[in-house]
Amino acid sequence: MSALKRVVSVIAIFVMAGITLFVEAVPAWASKPTMTSSGSSFASVAMQEWVGQSSVLFGDNINWQVSSSVFGLNDFGQNSIDFALSDIPYSAGQNQSNPNQPYQYLPDVAGGLAFMYNLNGNTGQRISNLNMNAAVIDDIFLGKITRWNDPVIANLNPQLQGDLPSTRIIPVYRTDPSGENYLLSDYLLHQDGAAFTSAQQAWATGGVGRPSAVWPRNVNNNYGPQYPNANNEVAQSGSDNAANYVSAAASNGSITYVETAYAKEHNAPVANLLNASGNNVQPTSVNVATALVKAILHPDLTQDLTKVYTNTEPNAYPLSAYSYVVAPCSPQLAAGQHTTCTGPGASSPFPSAKGNELGQFAAFMACGGQARMANLGYSPLPPNLVQEDFDAIGRMNGGVQPPPPTPSTCQNPYVDGQTVLPGEPCVPGQSNCGVISNQQVVAQAAAGDNGGSGSSGGSSASGGSSGSGGSGSSGSGGGSVTIGGITLTAAQKAKGFTVVNGQLVRLLGAPGTPNQYERANQLTASVSSLGLGWSWLQFSLAILALLLIFGPSIYLMSREGKTKGASKS
Repeated sequence: MSALKRVVSVIAIFVMAGITLFVEAVPAWASKPTMTSSGSSFASVAMQEWVGQSSVLFGDNINWQVSSSVFGLNDFGQNSIDFALSDIPYSAGQNQSNPNQPYQYLPDVAGGLAFMYNLNGNTGQRISNLNMNAAVIDDIFLGKITRWNDPVIANLNPQLQGDLPSTRIIPVYRTDPSGENYLLSDYLLHQDGAAFTSAQQAWATGGVGRPSAVWPRNVNNNYGPQYPNANNEVAQSGSDNAANYVSAAASNGSITYVETAYAKEHNAPVANLLNASGNNVQPTSVNVATALVKAILHPDLTQDLTKVYTNTEPNAYPLSAYSYVVAPCSPQLAAGQHTTCTGPGASSPFPSAKGNELGQFAAFMACGGQARMANLGYSPLPPNLVQEDFDAIGRMNGGVQPPPPTPSTCQNPYVDGQTVLPGEPCVPGQSNCGVISNQQVVAQAAAGDNGGSGSSGGSSASGGSSGSGGSGSSGSGGGSVTIGGITLTAAQKAKGFTVVNGQLVRLLGAPGTPNQYERANQLTASVSSLGLGWSWLQFSLAILALLLIFGPSIYLMSREGKTKGASKS
């Protein structure tokens, strides 16, 4: 890689992060303490990227070890790490060690539990459009179905008529106590409860009739005739190992459950999952976000996914969930926010220097760190959860709570308008339940052309009445429409402009196409068009800092290259 390319690569990381860099902070990088973290494989692909980026951007020293949610909870409970990642709360009772310090949960990313598979059809070609539902998933991973051409599977896949092979199914399950096991068992208990509970009763398990981080396994050889394929299951520890096994060429017929990012890493197909509306959907970023609009969050922000599993939106991916950072919390600082920490009520022992570093990392994670989540196989955090993370930073010793996120300061795609916002989950104390979807926003803007009536829960166009599901606001007439306090003229609407998340944006594709927007303010001043929110002074200082840091190395590499070139000649 040339010296110029190295500089461009580093600058690109800064631009993507979209956060303010102050030169005076540079000398402090080398003095930052080392922090350790472990836990969730569900969020690990994202975490690995955040750790690398924050090291380059801020000089953070974070030693991240992927394991599983339960191991992360245990490590944090034993004070052997500074913070954990988990898809399971302590209240679920899956861990062996509980914290002796006050703590809190920070949502870090959303994702879909995907069914990654490896299957060649009778034509010899790879099958990539497989449909599944909860009952079939239950039957596969409990060993009730033995072959891929089983009539139950064939009935869900008329598009594969004649191509489903008699290949034996190889279910790959997680042996380690994991968030994936917990999420899948919770989903199956809600969707196919009798069958899954029966297996829990027959086999060794972490509990009967409730979700468990331990997958039910037979330890007494009492499978019975109802589980003919149980002996064919393959045990793997960790998402990496499960995904590696299924992706291997020799693993034809295998299937496992992993966060979508692992399937994307291996370029492997994942099954379409039947949702409550009767549609077969993929775990895409927008489909996951749509499903999670129905998530109900407890006061500590942990999740109840009952309504997510039954979300009737046409594109909702039902097996969607949030992952969390489990971090220290100061009861004294929490009291200043008129809230409380979780766990023991003693003062927080977390060092202020680490709290400052973790706070900076969390702020980056919630904003700039979300920029590539859709590309990796996740779904970014919605704006209200970004604010919740910001509030949580203010509850850490040494943490500096950021100001409320805005499109110019927070490069999270759901905050800056780059991605259509399907809505936000309900958080206690917030009045955002049933937030109007962007599809409704676009429809309302179109209705303004002829003075049509407003949609339920949203704004109404000129000549119509406010929607019955919300307060609404009247259009200003003449083909214009007011949405969220912003008035679109007829000319703007004709050019494809609408309002998303309080911003004037323009459709890039056909009207109504999801995830195809750009911000109108990208056409303004050159620096703000990058979405950085930097002043020219800050931008200049950032470039100067980069030159000071990397200039000497680039100069030496250039000298070395010239020397080698001269010696060769």
